[in-house]
Amino acid sequence: MKNSFRLSVLEPCSENFANFKKTEQGGYCNSCQKEVIDFTGLSDLQVVQHFKKDNGNTCGRFRTSQLKNYEFESVGIMNMNIFPKNLGIASFSLLALCATAPVQSQEVAQATPKMEMVISQKVGNAKVVDESYTVRGTVLDETDLPLPGVNVILKGTSIGTTTDYDGKFEFPQKLEANDVLVFSYIGYDTKEFKVAASQNDTIDIIIVFDATDIELMGDVVVGGAYKSKRNIFQKFIALFK
Repeated sequence: MKNSFRLSVLEPCSENFANFKKTEQGGYCNSCQKEVIDFTGLSDLQVVQHFKKDNGNTCGRFRTSQLKNYEFESVGIMNMNIFPKNLGIASFSLLALCATAPVQSQEVAQATPKMEMVISQKVGNAKVVDESYTVRGTVLDETDLPLPGVNVILKGTSIGTTTDYDGKFEFPQKLEANDVLVFSYIGYDTKEFKVAASQNDTIDIIIVFDATDIELMGDVVVGGAYKSKRNIFQKFIALFK
């Protein structure tokens, strides 16, 4: 006998998870007036643990690879086998760190004066970089076709734009180094691009949404546990019960 269940989302939601107010387990959907649990970063064991306690009345966000059959026993054994290996690696790393710490501290103490001399020599020859940039680019799907209507937002603000019919965009304001652009499109995980310092005042980029980024969100349908099929001998014995 195998205890198992299957997860599926029969009617995917068209809401944008990136616009939800963050909660402890995911985000709050104003349209549905309930919390949407974000399962995309959870392991198989964590998914199993959640639905062993939940009766299936859940609205969730999943990677398509997570919508499958889950077997309690196989998931538990897999994660238990990983623990001793990780523990051994951690112990070895700790011993190695203790053994090499004195040597590393001596090397750093000796190298510091030399590093300062090299830096002081190169400062005078450093090229001036721009402090603000125009960022533009193209957004493609997993087949390299342009994606129109992708939201491009400056992280932490409501400033943004969308890609045109050819998947192209130009951000409406100048950006600075370390600013982060967030790209979101229904059916895919969001992507981020961090602006790096450049000698050019215009930065051209290409963003590709991979097939592995495809996600589904909606009410979860949980299939019940099942028993493995009986063989001929078991069916024959059952006749006399």
